[in-house]
Amino acid sequence: MLNVTNLEELRDTADALAGYMRNLSNQTKSITGRAQAAGRDLTADEASRVDSLMAQFNATEAELRVARDDLAAAEREAINSVPQPRRAGPNPIAAADGRRSTPQVMPAVGVPRTFAAMYAGRRLDDPLAGRFSSLGEFALAVATGNDERLIRNATMTTTVGSEGGFAVPLQFFGPILDAALAMETIRPRANVIPMVSKQGVAGVFDYADHTSGKRAGLQLLWGPEATAFTEQRGKLREVTLNAHKGNIFVRVSNELANDAPSFDAQLSRAMVAAVASGLDLAFYAGTGAGQPMGLLNAPTLVTVSKEGSQAADTIYLQNLAKMVGRLAPASYAQSIWMVHPTCVPQLYLMSYTVKNVAGTENVGGTAAQAITVGADGSLAIFGRPVVVSEACSPVGDLGDIMLADLSKYLVGLRADATIKKDESRYFDSDEIAFRLTLRVDGQPQDAAATTLRDGTNTVSPFVTLEAR
Repeated sequence: MLNVTNLEELRDTADALAGYMRNLSNQTKSITGRAQAAGRDLTADEASRVDSLMAQFNATEAELRVARDDLAAAEREAINSVPQPRRAGPNPIAAADGRRSTPQVMPAVGVPRTFAAMYAGRRLDDPLAGRFSSLGEFALAVATGNDERLIRNATMTTTVGSEGGFAVPLQFFGPILDAALAMETIRPRANVIPMVSKQGVAGVFDYADHTSGKRAGLQLLWGPEATAFTEQRGKLREVTLNAHKGNIFVRVSNELANDAPSFDAQLSRAMVAAVASGLDLAFYAGTGAGQPMGLLNAPTLVTVSKEGSQAADTIYLQNLAKMVGRLAPASYAQSIWMVHPTCVPQLYLMSYTVKNVAGTENVGGTAAQAITVGADGSLAIFGRPVVVSEACSPVGDLGDIMLADLSKYLVGLRADATIKKDESRYFDSDEIAFRLTLRVDGQPQDAAATTLRDGTNTVSPFVTLEAR
């Protein structure tokens, strides 16, 4: 169910989704209408664009049905005089430059991951009354620099007032992010939170200490009847997400730019691929300095030691078993293995050597039952799926293989984006460069690895193998 709290928001959500569907329908009719007017069939790029628009239309139609069901239920509750809960806004605080700003207090769980679902309560229709029918048309207007339709979209950055850009309508920015979602590894499985301000704070329970059976500072205690209970206090922590700026840089020839249908399809395709690759890399290996903090740099990461006599650039079954042993028990059911493509051959061919009882002599070998291969060629290790990702390090380097519960990773996503153009850099090749800027952050939910009940051993939602 969409995260709304009153009838007005539910109506706005349904109206926004309906408007988005109308826009998608208009774009489809525009493409097919041009072909019909010219007495020809759709080109390959036009057909691909129409298929993409229809897929978005069908997905949005499904969301609209859910939204209208929620609205109908809320209206029935209103008729029965069921009170609606109130939601208090955050308190303003002073920013570093003395201005008043409002950091967003965000929920940590239960928020839809797709852009369309997260921002369904906002206007998804073109703020310029539908004057742009596609991302390509909008980008070409940016390229001219003097299109009157862009004036009302002019924007400033939050740090440098002299830097201008043109705000990308949500109807074009959203599909880019949602199409990239299908190509990514981390964001679809992470806890994604919409950010409506530059900074957001997510409150989460702190499970770092399991000593004596505690969970988030709470412990099940026992005692006789008629005795006073021992008061306990839950342990909480705040995770601050800051909207870091990322750029998608793409250049096209002026000839391609003049071929509107082909340009629109190729620009969208290039940006989708750039978003998917860039976000996965940032969420996996980001330093946290001016960019998201990736899994490899998370304070919660546990690194398992290699075997004493292990050869360089190898993966042993013992490595994998020990990694499972360091995974937080509650994370096993949600965990996946992330591996670099260079690791895959060893996983397919992995075997272990059977020794005698004393462990002094090899007596045979057999295929490792821990590695299973599906009918479609998919791999699983100890029952958990293997996902191949270029974001991982090459085999032998730290981070070439990781066992992760990505639901313990927080992603903050802002709805705004800007696009700029630069013709000077590629003047000699007659090309135009476009740069789309988005803002996003990523942080692990926990501040440290979890100490188990025994007070000595530690586990984590993120486990990797040391370099070898």
